Amino acid sequence: RERRRGRVRMSARNPPRLVNLAAMSLLRDEALAICSLEYLPMELYPPLFMAAFSLRRSETLMAMVQAWPFARLPLGGLMKKLHQETLEAVLDGLDVLLAQEVHPR
Repeated sequence: RERRRGRVRMSARNPPRLVNLAAMSLLRDEALAICSLEYLPMELYPPLFMAAFSLRRSETLMAMVQAWPFARLPLGGLMKKLHQETLEAVLDGLDVLLAQEVHPR
């Protein structure tokens, strides 16, 4: 699978999973992705988060961190793909979450 000009090129050996294609499609419109977070099933958060991180969708990442439905946000694997702007977006989302007086998790 190769990315070129915002498209996913499929390989017969390793086709992209439907959930990954859905995440990529949703992230084409960052405002829609952010508005959709409250309606997404929990199972879609990890693949959407990974796609947003890979595509460097900073606003979506910040919103996802604040709405993260799990007790942990595992960032260790992302450190290999380090990009300063996307990492700052994740940390900004954590900062906003910690500044709230009511901590959801």
